[in-house]
Amino acid sequence: MPPRAPIPHPWDAAVRRATDVTAAHTIGGMDENCWDDVAIRGILAITIYTLHRRDGHPVEAVRWQQALWHLRDDQRVTKLATSVLPGAGHDLARTEAPGDPVADCWTWLTRTWNPDAATIPVFEKRRAVPAVAVPPDLAKLPQAPELRWGGMTRGIARGLPDPAIEVCTDWAADVVQRAIAADNHGHHRHDRVAVIAGAHAGRRGYVVETGWHIDDATETVQGPVGYVLDLDDVEDTICADADAVTGSSYLRWPRRPAGCLKDAPSPSLDEPLPPAKNSAEDLADILARAADPAIVPEPLRAKIASAYAHHHLELDRQARPAPGRVSWQVLHHWYQLTERCADDQRVDLYEVVVTQHLHDPEPAHHLALREDDLPDLIARCTAGE
Repeated sequence: MPPRAPIPHPWDAAVRRATDVTAAHTIGGMDENCWDDVAIRGILAITIYTLHRRDGHPVEAVRWQQALWHLRDDQRVTKLATSVLPGAGHDLARTEAPGDPVADCWTWLTRTWNPDAATIPVFEKRRAVPAVAVPPDLAKLPQAPELRWGGMTRGIARGLPDPAIEVCTDWAADVVQRAIAADNHGHHRHDRVAVIAGAHAGRRGYVVETGWHIDDATETVQGPVGYVLDLDDVEDTICADADAVTGSSYLRWPRRPAGCLKDAPSPSLDEPLPPAKNSAEDLADILARAADPAIVPEPLRAKIASAYAHHHLELDRQARPAPGRVSWQVLHHWYQLTERCADDQRVDLYEVVVTQHLHDPEPAHHLALREDDLPDLIARCTAGE
């Protein structure tokens, strides 16, 4: 009798299952050198592994419908992991020596990033990495500069320093939705479909969104139970039950058949752009959301409101890791007072946007009149966050 294969550790099984579903439902498959794929895979692995530890079911028995209930909100994933994993022997705070792959994964998912860090040139990525002898006294080694995104490529929100758990949980949920839809012969966003029942029977279009039944009592989802559809010959989107929709191989996104309502040509390059806000409207918006609008005196407001043109520029994005998670963005509003563009004919206004969470609906906005004032302003605005 051949020897039995060793039973994988539950974390290894969770990583393998997360890798398989990411590869199957991500364009191009799983790429270990891609920050996006590694983030999505890590979020899925943490979710199903934590559910395994909480409920006692084998990793392979954790249903994607149960994982999706948590993946609808990254704060649900965070609450699940931080309430279960420490009691299961995983030091998420990393107060002990590293080496626990679960804690290491969680640390990676919840860390912040430097969007301005150095990148690896493409030709360097193709070289094999030689083995390096590391002396026992690591303190004597100089600290090498951190590579952007840990040396990986990144396509999702490249300019954001925020943690992967906040940036990519929606993407992980999308992968799981695709897996559930495939298992249930359902449809997903951008699929070409035909309506076979109801008032719109016979029409074709595309899936805009998938509808699910959310059962908070059991912390699971059921579905797909319906779809939001963008039909070729209907002005607005419609909702349809899942059994009223069937797949259609006739054309693919985003082309539509000639003669339908929505096949109008795109505006030509000669079409005028919609009017931009004038300087007075722009200033009114900034002051309305600022926590310290009084920083801009009335004479300066009048000068800005009558400016010839206004411009916007993002100067900086940075973040501080947990605990005390906070990020800030610095926007430069530059008002050109005359048609002649010169330094002595412009007014500068700086806006610092502070958030404790990427999806914070009400970030704090603070104003400064000089770039030299920004370091102190940022320090004050983020102190104690």
